[in-house]
Amino acid sequence: MLVKVLGQLTVVDSDGGLLPAGELPRRARQVLAVLAARHDRIQSKDALADAVWGEDLPGNHAGALEHYVSVIRRRLQPQGSPATWFIVTRSGGYLFDTGRAALDLAGLRQAVRKLDTLTPGDPEQLRVHEQILGLARELPFPEDPYADWAEPVRGEVSVAAVNALLKLSSAALAEDPPRSLRLAQEAVELNPFLESGYHAAMTAAVAMGRPDDALRIFERCRQVLDSELGVAPSAELAQIKRAVLASRSSDLAAPAPAPQTIPTVRTSTAPHERFLGRLTEIRLMVEPQTPPVVHIVGPSGAGKSAFLAELGRHTPGRIGIGDAGPAVGVLRLSWLRSVLTDLEASPAAIEAVDRALPDHPLGQAELELIAATFERPEQVFLAVDDARDLDASSVAELAWLSRHCPALRIVLAYEYPSQITGRPLAGLGTPVVMRLSPLTAEELEPLATPGVRELTGGIPALVAVARRPRAVADAVAMQVARRRTEWMAPPAWEMLRVCAVLGDLGASELAVLTGHSVTDVLTCVDALVHAHLLNECADGKVGHASALVRDAVAAQVSAATVLYLRKQLAAAS
Repeated sequence: MLVKVLGQLTVVDSDGGLLPAGELPRRARQVLAVLAARHDRIQSKDALADAVWGEDLPGNHAGALEHYVSVIRRRLQPQGSPATWFIVTRSGGYLFDTGRAALDLAGLRQAVRKLDTLTPGDPEQLRVHEQILGLARELPFPEDPYADWAEPVRGEVSVAAVNALLKLSSAALAEDPPRSLRLAQEAVELNPFLESGYHAAMTAAVAMGRPDDALRIFERCRQVLDSELGVAPSAELAQIKRAVLASRSSDLAAPAPAPQTIPTVRTSTAPHERFLGRLTEIRLMVEPQTPPVVHIVGPSGAGKSAFLAELGRHTPGRIGIGDAGPAVGVLRLSWLRSVLTDLEASPAAIEAVDRALPDHPLGQAELELIAATFERPEQVFLAVDDARDLDASSVAELAWLSRHCPALRIVLAYEYPSQITGRPLAGLGTPVVMRLSPLTAEELEPLATPGVRELTGGIPALVAVARRPRAVADAVAMQVARRRTEWMAPPAWEMLRVCAVLGDLGASELAVLTGHSVTDVLTCVDALVHAHLLNECADGKVGHASALVRDAVAAQVSAATVLYLRKQLAAAS
């Protein structure tokens, strides 16, 4: 049996015969659609009723749901039984079992996940994109265009379709420019705010020798961005337009701009920072046998929060993220409430968290309610940012959930492994610890910003502000430096100051300038290098890893102090 929700609801039996899904009562079709949209997790009757009826719940919504599920089973599986029904009753709720009935939406999601396992340039990528495009030609749930439960799924399908269209358009450009243009124009129709679509369409039009079409495409982009967002097309798009105009005025054929790597599509039209690197870490997290507990560590500004958000993009609907930083007193379980909200847990599970007393762990009944959220056929992630200060009760609750929920993967983010020594969090164990290092020059290449590695040291927080006003960049750089040195001995900050104004220095020079022993200096140097604030040079000296940090620290040093330090250094030489 095959259930199709991409486009009009269609159900086909094992012999290829069309079943009367369109004749189901409207509410029954909605119940089936919601279960299909959330096929990877059990839906409690409360959650399912909230999606179907919203605030207009019937008096006995549980009974109404039971009736509509029964109608679906009778109409679509008249000869079925509990052993074969694809809508399975489980844990007091319902689950669309894709092992008993194929679902086109599940196939699309599986194909998107497969892309994450393929290396860049793998020919298999294009085949998977063709598969995605074949599935996502139509958006799901056209009967419910404004339903809250349907909107995220439509966005998910739209993103997958646009990415596939742009990748295939780029691949077709050299040998089949007309197809490249058609695919790019389809991408523009799906997401008229995405400049990548206009870029691909203009590039294809130029390759076909149709400069007037390229200019019309640019003008449409300009009008859409101006009227809807109040912004102008990017400099890159404007450059293509200028090249087209120049070729027309000189009556020469303009060479087609080289195909561009199409960035991952996001549904938001608001400005965002591009996520760079971390490919190995993301792949480890999304592979089928992810360890039950993974620790993500890195000093302030290493991009831990951004990494969790990016993991969420790769696992839509299967990750809940909470911040344990403010989780004290009455907010002890604020992180867990955020996780459950992200995962659309049942109202009963969220209420169990809200009722919890600050100084009391959750009981067995409450934990079982919460555990139902993680009972899914695919792995589901519970991520805790700033997790180092989780109290003993929270750690015990996480341990219980980990033992009783086979699909659950716990991701804990904090700065240094040494921070959890002697703390309750150490009780969860550290089977896998991934340290987020600075971004490499290769990982920063997509920014096309010369010298960004030297400017930022590859620290993600600094990369994000490298092209912003200098006052903003300096403030962030100073914050990163302060946060990364707050656990170090006091001489460490002195060494940062000295290297900021005098350049690369050796251990003996630092000892003279700071008045500390060489042993103390080397201890601080080790810590500063480990924190990626200083780099070791070939001549044995050390210097700042980031020009932004160097300049921000140097700005705090007076001219009189700089003159004094230079005299000291000259005397020591």
